[in-house]
Amino acid sequence: MENISGYARILARARIEQQINKPIIGKPYLKYGQCYILWSYFFQLGGILGAKHCGNLDAFGPAFLGGIQGEAGAIKRLFKEVANDLVTHSVSDSMKFEDYIGVEFMGRIGYKGDAHSFLFKHGMEKITPETAEELAWQYARDGAALGAIYPDILREMFQRTHAGVPEGIWEQARAGGLDIPPEQDLMSYEEVEEGEDEVFMAYCRECCPNLCSILIA
Repeated sequence: MENISGYARILARARIEQQINKPIIGKPYLKYGQCYILWSYFFQLGGILGAKHCGNLDAFGPAFLGGIQGEAGAIKRLFKEVANDLVTHSVSDSMKFEDYIGVEFMGRIGYKGDAHSFLFKHGMEKITPETAEELAWQYARDGAALGAIYPDILREMFQRTHAGVPEGIWEQARAGGLDIPPEQDLMSYEEVEEGEDEVFMAYCRECCPNLCSILIA
């Protein structure tokens, strides 16, 4: 069977290449502060696409995450396992996407404070591109599992993440000299879903047309 790199990994590699710091002396690196934003995006991306293609997970799994196509139902079983663990131990009903990244990463490294204090102290420290890419892929998988199995929870996280600033505060910020437009440019879930899926399906048509035909059926 065809072994596919997967959209999430290819996109992560491209995004990291755009943001990578290349010193004259020493190895290329990213900063933790950069990765926090990057990983939050990939969790959101996975969630939106997982929810969109939840009816065709056998095709979506290898197209999005890579690997060799397996037996029918294998991806759904994996996603159920991952998603159930998330809602049991990690995801709360007040979280934004970046909150989940903070909780998961702080637990991963054994940091006892919260994500804000970690970023204040360590946001400028270096992380290798390889590690940043692998974690972007893992967070994309987590998001895809949550979106596929618990789409309502994913959508609620999206709404909290992209909620607008109260109008009065926005106007005060403009009056105070902040360079922002007169009105907030907020995109709906449906608009973001349409844009992300359009790019994903273009990848599928180019790199895994056999899976693409299933995903558009």
